[in-house]
Amino acid sequence: MGEETLNAMVSETLRVLPRLTRTLANIIYRKTKGNPLFVSELMLSLNKKRLLFPSLSRRRWEWDNEKIMSQKLPDDVAVFFTQSIADLPSNVRISLFHISCFGASVEIAFVATLEVALEMRGLFDNLDIAVDEGLLEKKDGQIRFSHDRIQEAAYNAVPADERCLFHHVCGMTLASYSTSESDDNILLAAVNQINLGGPAAIQDTSQSSNIATINLRAGQKAMVMSDFGAAYSYFNNGISFLQEGHWQEDYDLSLELFDLAARCALTNGDIVSLKLLSQQVIAHGRSLEDKLNVLYLATYALAFSSRLPESIEKSIGVLTKLGIDLQESRSTEACIQETMALLSTRTDDEILNTRQMTDPTMIIAMKFLTKLESGMCQIKPRSVPFVTQQIIELSLSKGMSPMSPIGFVYLGSFMAKLGDIRSGYRYAKLALSLLDKVGRECAGEVICIATQVKIFVEPIQAALEHHNDGYAASMVTGDIFNALLNTILKDSCMYVAGVKLQTMREEYDKFERLAKENNQSKSILLVQVQQVQRDVLRLIGSDEEVAIPEEEKLIALNSSVLKSFFFRNAHISFMFRSYDEAKEYVSKFYECRENAWANLMVTHVNHALYTGLLSFWVARKSRDAQCWIARGSESKLTLKRWAESSPWTFENKWYLLEAEESFSHNDYEAAKVFYKQAISSAKFHKFVHEEALAYELAAYFYLELGEVEQSIEYFLAAHERYHEWGAFGKCNSLFEFVKSSFSPTSIESDFLPICIATDCVSKQTMTGN
Repeated sequence: MGEETLNAMVSETLRVLPRLTRTLANIIYRKTKGNPLFVSELMLSLNKKRLLFPSLSRRRWEWDNEKIMSQKLPDDVAVFFTQSIADLPSNVRISLFHISCFGASVEIAFVATLEVALEMRGLFDNLDIAVDEGLLEKKDGQIRFSHDRIQEAAYNAVPADERCLFHHVCGMTLASYSTSESDDNILLAAVNQINLGGPAAIQDTSQSSNIATINLRAGQKAMVMSDFGAAYSYFNNGISFLQEGHWQEDYDLSLELFDLAARCALTNGDIVSLKLLSQQVIAHGRSLEDKLNVLYLATYALAFSSRLPESIEKSIGVLTKLGIDLQESRSTEACIQETMALLSTRTDDEILNTRQMTDPTMIIAMKFLTKLESGMCQIKPRSVPFVTQQIIELSLSKGMSPMSPIGFVYLGSFMAKLGDIRSGYRYAKLALSLLDKVGRECAGEVICIATQVKIFVEPIQAALEHHNDGYAASMVTGDIFNALLNTILKDSCMYVAGVKLQTMREEYDKFERLAKENNQSKSILLVQVQQVQRDVLRLIGSDEEVAIPEEEKLIALNSSVLKSFFFRNAHISFMFRSYDEAKEYVSKFYECRENAWANLMVTHVNHALYTGLLSFWVARKSRDAQCWIARGSESKLTLKRWAESSPWTFENKWYLLEAEESFSHNDYEAAKVFYKQAISSAKFHKFVHEEALAYELAAYFYLELGEVEQSIEYFLAAHERYHEWGAFGKCNSLFEFVKSSFSPTSIESDFLPICIATDCVSKQTMTGN
């Protein structure tokens, strides 16, 4: 039917005046060509999608012309339209094919470029005919096919060999045009066309090197935009265009393509491709220096795959060949003293203004050293100062490299862990300032480690935004490991800061998705997150199980995972007052704690607090009281030292350990004072979870003294704070303990009604009702 007839039908169907339905009828006509069957089908589809609907307030049908125009055709209508392509004039069919080569939609501005660059006269006129026929739509600055099937039909209307040839010719022409116009978008479009044509479309083999070079340029531009998936595709395509014997005839081009493809493969988590690419470079590289990049990527991949011992061994082997000796025969203390003596002769400004490193071999050697440092931090912490010293010595004698800030930030972290928070903070800030001098290639790692030092000086809540910056900086450079590390440490800071547990649960779920999206389902970091996630779910009161397939294997291979495993089990046993399990796991934790990370990190905060609390608890129930009191006192002094540099974060924790120590020494009056101070400080500094903990431990203390009313009052306060934190499982456990420890008459007027009420709220919150 014609457009006027269609409008009359729509008007009659909707009981709306024809002048009001004219625009709607025009859209429907363009989408159906007036076919009655398709008109009915389209109108029913629009009604189901609520784009054509009865309005009760206006008592008539209403519709949204803009949204209807943007709707794709139904599949069977699209099939009908594809059949009409053959009836179009040949010049229109050719123009449809040309734009189909660029996908389902094309920017109008780019079509104008095609018309000029490819000398396609009349291109717009031909496409306007296709628009009138309903095959194309013009909207939002784009020309797009009305349906994917129409685009496929227009593309397949030309034989495959002719399609490949057009892709090739079109791409080469656009590549030349992009050079004269200096337009990166045209260059990328050109390379995509060349690659669609493939090596088979090349008629002159002398073009191969040129095409590989164009792919190299496109891949480098994609890397600048942090699109490492696209970059890998360009480099890989560039390699495919190289001719046999390219390692002899196009050595430099081949080396650069393989190096960059390997780097992108690592970033994308494609370890198989990384290995294959690296093997080619190692087989054909003309010197050790030419092989260093892929050797570095290989050691990085080993570390990323939780094979740290192999990664460290290979790194040391390469450094030895480069004449760099870590000189570990000296004592750690001597090494630290030498490093500090070296730095003592320079001001911060002098360090920041040190000349730049120019020796390419030394620059890549610095990369091996920094990767060695991060690996040794986890499994060989006593070796870290020797690596740090090498990085700093080379930076001061050979010049600052893009990796130099890592040496200074690790020095700061190591010094802070030794107890010199002030010096640690200084070098962490210096490392951040160095990024502005040498570039931000290692910014993600530097921000990550520096932020961990900062939390021992600044309020821990401020660390969250810093780690977001570290994550963003890591993603820009394709450093997935440090993107994940920034994320997990931000989550750890949130946990210590007392962020609500349901939020923590969501954050850990996000981390798990991020790790799996980046092919890190077996990562050390993911395993450690899942260990904490297990505790969070139990505190919440969820029955959800967290299976960790790689846990046993990694516990056997990595001391930091083992230590984390023992601590998490000790911590959750303490929270639910399982004495025997808590004692077993904290004892095992003490046995392996010297093999922990060399850095000072947020995890050490909870380690110090809960091992101290556990030690004083065990001391009051154990025959070996003095040993456990000594351990508890060590934790207390650590927190006291940290409280001196950051009262906001650590004061309440220190007071709580003072209270527990006084309790263990039967100094009850001092204990009462410190419990009150711990509660007050936690409240003032907004640590609701530690306010709850202080109330709970004080309640046990008063119960031991026989002061029932005070004990019940504090148990109730603890229950309320745990509930505010979202620890509903802990609330239930506390409720059961109180019911079993006090007579019904002593709790029925105060504790029982409130606990029952909050228990109902807890269940509603957990079920989402």
